[in-house]
Amino acid sequence: MKQTVIIGDVHGSTYWQSIVNNNPNCYYIFLGDYLDPYEDIDNIALIKNLQDIILFKKTHPDKVTLLLGNHDLHYFVEESLLCTRFNYGLAPEISEIFRTNYHLFKFAHQEDNCLFTHAGVVHSWFVDDFKGDFTKNIAGQLNNPAPEQLKPLFQCGFYRGGEVDKVGGIFWADIHELYEPLQGFTQIVGHNRVPDIKDTTVNGGRIIFCDCLFNKQFLKIEI
Repeated sequence: MKQTVIIGDVHGSTYWQSIVNNNPNCYYIFLGDYLDPYEDIDNIALIKNLQDIILFKKTHPDKVTLLLGNHDLHYFVEESLLCTRFNYGLAPEISEIFRTNYHLFKFAHQEDNCLFTHAGVVHSWFVDDFKGDFTKNIAGQLNNPAPEQLKPLFQCGFYRGGEVDKVGGIFWADIHELYEPLQGFTQIVGHNRVPDIKDTTVNGGRIIFCDCLFNKQFLKIEI
C-alpha cells in the first residue's frame, strides 16, 4: 500500500505545487488537461507550469504518473477533436513540448482493479467500440491500442457534441455516460467538473470524480 495523491484537471493552475509540498513522499497521479484555462492566465505562465510538471516527472520518474486529457491531445494528435479554449498562438510551442516529452505521458494507469484515465471508461464503449479484452490488463490495452482501436479511443459522445448513438472514449466520456461504468473496477477520473471529490457506485462499477483542483480539492488514498 502506498499513499497516492491524485490531482485533477490542471488547466494552468499552479496549486498542484502546494499539494505536492504539503503531501511529501507520496505517489502522484495527474489526470491531464494541463492547458486551456478557464480564467485569464499569461501564456508565459502557462508554458512554465507545463514545463514544471514535466520537470517534476523527470525528477521523480518512479513517483509521478502524467496522464493526457482531451485539452492536451488536440495540440499534437491529429485524430483528436479540437476543444474549446484552444490556444492558437501557443499551439506550435505546446505541440513541440508534448512531442519531445511524449514518453513521459500515458493514456491510462492501473493498480490492480483501480483504473485511472482522464475521462473514464464506459462499459459498452470498451466492449462494443474499443473491443477490449477483459482477460488482459485494461490500462495496457488503452496505452497500446491497435490501429483499428485509435478512432474509438478518441471518440466523442453525444453529451459532448458527438454523434447521437455514440458514447465518449477515455478522453471524452461524460458524467451522464458513466452511469454504465466498466464493471468490477474502481475508476478515478477528471474531465467532469465537480465542486469537490464525488464518489459514486452504480451498475457494478465505482467512479471517483476528481476534476476539482479549481476549488483546491484533490484526492489522497492508499493503493
